Amino acid sequence: MADVHPTAVFEHRYVNVEVIEDAIYAVGESVVRGDADRLAVRLLMADAPSTISGSFESRLGETAVEFAVRAGGDLAETILAIQGPPGAGKTFTGAQMICALVAQGKRIGITATGHSVIRNLLDAVSQAAARLGQHDVTLGHKRDDADDDSGNVTEFDDNEAALDALQSGEIRVLGGTAWLWSRPEFAKSVDVLFVDEAGQMSLANVLAVTRAAHTVVLLGDPQQLEQPKKGTHPDGVGLSALQHMLGSHTTIPTGRGIFLPETWRLSPGIAAFTSEMFYEGRLRSKPGLERQQLVGSAFAGGALWAVDVNHDGNRNASDEEVEAVDRIVTTLLASGSAWVDEFGKDHQIAGTDILVVAPFNAHVGRLAERLEPGEVAVGTVDKFQGQEAPVVIYSMATSSPDDAPRGLEFLYSLNRLNVATSRARCAVFVVANPRLYEPDCRTPRQIELANALCRYRELATIVSL
Repeated sequence: MADVHPTAVFEHRYVNVEVIEDAIYAVGESVVRGDADRLAVRLLMADAPSTISGSFESRLGETAVEFAVRAGGDLAETILAIQGPPGAGKTFTGAQMICALVAQGKRIGITATGHSVIRNLLDAVSQAAARLGQHDVTLGHKRDDADDDSGNVTEFDDNEAALDALQSGEIRVLGGTAWLWSRPEFAKSVDVLFVDEAGQMSLANVLAVTRAAHTVVLLGDPQQLEQPKKGTHPDGVGLSALQHMLGSHTTIPTGRGIFLPETWRLSPGIAAFTSEMFYEGRLRSKPGLERQQLVGSAFAGGALWAVDVNHDGNRNASDEEVEAVDRIVTTLLASGSAWVDEFGKDHQIAGTDILVVAPFNAHVGRLAERLEPGEVAVGTVDKFQGQEAPVVIYSMATSSPDDAPRGLEFLYSLNRLNVATSRARCAVFVVANPRLYEPDCRTPRQIELANALCRYRELATIVSL
């Protein structure tokens, strides 16, 4: 009828995964024939480098980054897993390794789940090369929406042109998604392929790209957020490559890879909680971060704060918590309130120094409406992975465990709590109804989930608003 109009419009995009499927199928066929690529087999078998417990032992006085750079240069036909907790320098480590490998005359590939992650590592490599005075580190990025003005990175919108530039030596480092590296023409095109955020990239996709390299380095942390999934998939399909390498372990065992043990972000109070609950006590703050703290307000000195707000019947949004968050922000932005950096320098707290995080979009919307537009950044946990600020406020919104709209597995998610609290350099505020600390757990898994939040409260300074 002419007077009936659509109420919504959306763009439907179909992502063709045929090239990745073909690459995985080819691996399967090679296994049946008995001539499977050693790299693919080692990934499937979760084999660590055979010499990592021998010649790759860390030397006295050698940092984890120096160890990784040295170890990376000695690898051949193998998989090296590197786990980098929050602020531990995963991207910095990867950039240093790539520069060292280029200096050895090797061709390097970079892949990840998205172009923004790839570009972030490419930019880090460019900065590392500038610091080291390396002029032979030429960079390229294959993407469909190539930009002519892309700084020190040459962008390609054509696969053949990108491959020609790599093979001719015009570029020494090329970034692209799994759709690029799975292609048969890219087989063994690079010596080492770096998979960034390998805690998010599925094992299947990493298996597909192994044909492109002689060695694969997995950079990431499975204790942070997994790759977002749409639709329903069989159990196990979403397992990341890095989690596959870790198996049942929370942190990568000695001899199976490299764990970066020192955070350059978290003050000792935050690092102690993060290390105990998520990294088996292996994470520590680098010297100097003990100076990072808040001064000049009611929240001076404390690293962990539990802000109790009573409310009833709220599921995915809470006006009461919006009010509490607004009061915290107002207090922090008041004249005289400051944060101290690792060098002991005071900084007046500005809106850009505060991240306000929530588990639900509905609550994010209410927070954004209440706080001054643009005053502070507000978003879900997913939005802020990879970011940091002196102060993080995590508002949980739900009145009780029974009100949780997506169940305890989401609201009490260990990965989400880890990401939310580990964005902070100086102080974390968890704003929640105190009933969330008293869930009626019915399974061992629910006890495990609730334990981290309850432990946070034990370590925190408790205030009521």
